[in-house]
Amino acid sequence: MAPFDSLRPVVSSEIIESFQIAWDNLGKPGSWWSGPQRIEIAEEIRDSSPPSIAERIVDFSNYSNEATSGITPFVRAVARKVAYESSSIDKDIFDQIVAVIGEDQYAEIATIASQVIPIYHLADTLGYNREQLPNAEAGDPSGERPDELINGVGFLPTVPTNGMPHVAVSLSLAQADNARRMLLVRAMYSGKDFGEMIWTHRNLSRPQIELVAARTSAINECFY
Repeated sequence: MAPFDSLRPVVSSEIIESFQIAWDNLGKPGSWWSGPQRIEIAEEIRDSSPPSIAERIVDFSNYSNEATSGITPFVRAVARKVAYESSSIDKDIFDQIVAVIGEDQYAEIATIASQVIPIYHLADTLGYNREQLPNAEAGDPSGERPDELINGVGFLPTVPTNGMPHVAVSLSLAQADNARRMLLVRAMYSGKDFGEMIWTHRNLSRPQIELVAARTSAINECFY
């Protein structure tokens, strides 16, 4: 059985296929993290949970970026921060992070989190077991960086918006992972009919879906 086939009775094939694409690439070398490192980042996200306000990370100087094996305590803390405390990432926190690991590495961690979290949330909501993480693949990160980056969209450099919403390009520094993130967004949110004002392919109407999306964004203190 292929990953996520157990969900086929309850969600669309488009969603299943987007999940499988994300999973097929999760353990492969990325632009800046190796396959084993990417899986360790995903494991840290999987094995963590939202902290209380008092437990939120506010000072990254408490975390070492020296590793005895695997990813460092600093990278683990960044993965948790991005996954479960994203609303509290201000410019000061961002600067603390990128001063140590760099913008590109940070962007890739964020795109890994943005793929793993919604997939796990859906499984949890439906009462299904979480899919096992894929095996890590050998190989070196590509070191690829998009051309013609611009500043001013968010904290990170991005590709030009060219009419796209800012949220679509906010993590485009990690271009390949961002494309898979947006594939998940399209599959789980609008499907192929985003441009249509009336949706008939979902169990909820478009106004109902937009209301749920707006309320969810407010609860999560989403910047966008």
